[in-house]
Amino acid sequence: MKHLLCFFILFAGSRLIAQEFILEKLPDFINSPYNEISPVPSRDGRTLFFTRIGYPDFNPTLLIDTVDQHEQLPPNEYAALLKNVYKQIAGGYVADPALSAFNQDVWMATGDSLGFTAVAHPPYPLNNALPNSLVAITPDPNAFYVINRFERNGNMDRGFSIIRRLDSIWSFPEPVDIKDYYTITSDVSLTMSFDGEVLILSATRFDSRDMDLYVCFREGENKWSAPKNMGTVLNSSQRETTPFLSEDHTTLYFSSNRWESRGGNDIFVSKRLDETWQNWTQPQRLIEPINSAKDESQPYFNMTSGYLYFTSRRDGNQSDIFRVQIAPPQATEITVKGRVLNAKTRELITDANVYYYSAKGGTPNMIHTDNGVFTLKIPKGVPFLLKPEKPAFSGKTDTILFRRDYYFFREFYVELLLTPLEVGAKIELQPIFFQQSKAIIIESSYPELERLAAVMLQNPKLHIRIEGHTDNIGKAEDLMQLSKERAEAIRSFLMEKNIEGNRIEVVGQGPKFPISDNSSDQERAKNRRVEFIITKI
Repeated sequence: MKHLLCFFILFAGSRLIAQEFILEKLPDFINSPYNEISPVPSRDGRTLFFTRIGYPDFNPTLLIDTVDQHEQLPPNEYAALLKNVYKQIAGGYVADPALSAFNQDVWMATGDSLGFTAVAHPPYPLNNALPNSLVAITPDPNAFYVINRFERNGNMDRGFSIIRRLDSIWSFPEPVDIKDYYTITSDVSLTMSFDGEVLILSATRFDSRDMDLYVCFREGENKWSAPKNMGTVLNSSQRETTPFLSEDHTTLYFSSNRWESRGGNDIFVSKRLDETWQNWTQPQRLIEPINSAKDESQPYFNMTSGYLYFTSRRDGNQSDIFRVQIAPPQATEITVKGRVLNAKTRELITDANVYYYSAKGGTPNMIHTDNGVFTLKIPKGVPFLLKPEKPAFSGKTDTILFRRDYYFFREFYVELLLTPLEVGAKIELQPIFFQQSKAIIIESSYPELERLAAVMLQNPKLHIRIEGHTDNIGKAEDLMQLSKERAEAIRSFLMEKNIEGNRIEVVGQGPKFPISDNSSDQERAKNRRVEFIITKI
């Protein structure tokens, strides 16, 4: 990200002339005579999601009590019903529902490194007759955040949802839980950090002067802390909207009609000064041709291509999508080529699944490998957990992380190991963590134990022994008791996942079998462990 930061320091200081930028309006098959907003490029820059407003060719699915009214009603009755639905959302009169601002659908433009060549209109449930807009990608390449919360019976509420795609199939949106979430007005926008740990939200709340920017932090899968106002340097007495956070978490783009703007909304940039998320440099207005005398909004920078995407009304009353290259292209994903091997024989294992988790406690994605090899793209700066699975085998979880500030000039190779399930073998898991000096499992270890439960469900004749181990600090009898209680806590967890208790033996070994010499905190930590040994299969 250094190229981009240096560029904007120079940019703001010496006022680079407009001719140094090549402004590109996206082609007519993307920019229609209607409004196009919310450009969100994929990490590789080859797909662009955007929202089209008031377009006659919208997805008409309208569920009421799980029944699609578009399929049930005659056209004139359906139009009248949709008009009434939009009237309830707007709180006022709606002349033509097809041309309404509440008629919003997500579209996709696809292409290659030279540009976009085609558009597609994704089906339900990504789109329906209610307002739909995709606002952020996530570290999971198949998951995206959309505006509004949807219920399967057809109801809609304010907020955000996460939706997943596998090829051309979209899952039903799942609600995103933000503590103390509310908005006084319906206008809202959001962006997610590159690693999926931070949300920047634009909303009107009781501590806002108008629309203000807020920060939220991840607290679990689809769970976020309460919005925290980002301070009076970023937030003026005017509207701050449509934020975008750079890959290194330090540079924030947003749109505002604050006093420095020159014609409605302009795009601004600011740099974070510390870890509080409250202290920022004075926002700088981006110069022409990015900003104009008309409204500019919704900046979204794609590091892979170096393009800043944004919307503008400079060519008329409708909103169109533009882009300008503001930095050299820099790859944000690394290609990983992997092999799934038998841990004992080192032979390729065919017909196996590889699960990968791209966020803490996140939902897994799966690759099936017929020949034991696979290819995966992993974003820099985002830890990926990779785990192979196959019946009658136990898979070891590996963590892959490429530093964000490094350049990588080649593909990388990884070997994932599957161990045959046999008596006496250990089932390899990531370390299981407990609260200090207690037998309470820390929530971050739940996914790993759920994977163990999955192995036992797949192999119903598998029996295991859970052995708890400690370091040597404390009374021997207390350590023995603690190690046994921790093993029992895991047994209880597995039983809650429908594993029969008679398949699980627990033993507390205390400090009896160290794997390190207990000479330092780091060495003692290695001895505080839980092991899983196969006793019957």
